[in-house]
Amino acid sequence: MVVISGDGHCWIGLDYRTCGRQGQPSVAWFDADDESELALAPDFGSFLRGLTSTAEF
Repeated sequence: MVVISGDGHCWIGLDYRTCGRQGQPSVAWFDADDESELALAPDFGSFLRGLTSTAEF
């Protein structure tokens, strides 16, 4: 797990647990308080393409 952003209890990070030696890590959200995680994107490129500006809404 490589943390991209977080506040001490919740983090967004690159998850290398299942990608293998040559694979791309997925991007996931982790919550330490309730020990949960949520997959956000299958790789970092997909995560970046999925970001939008709040001005678009």
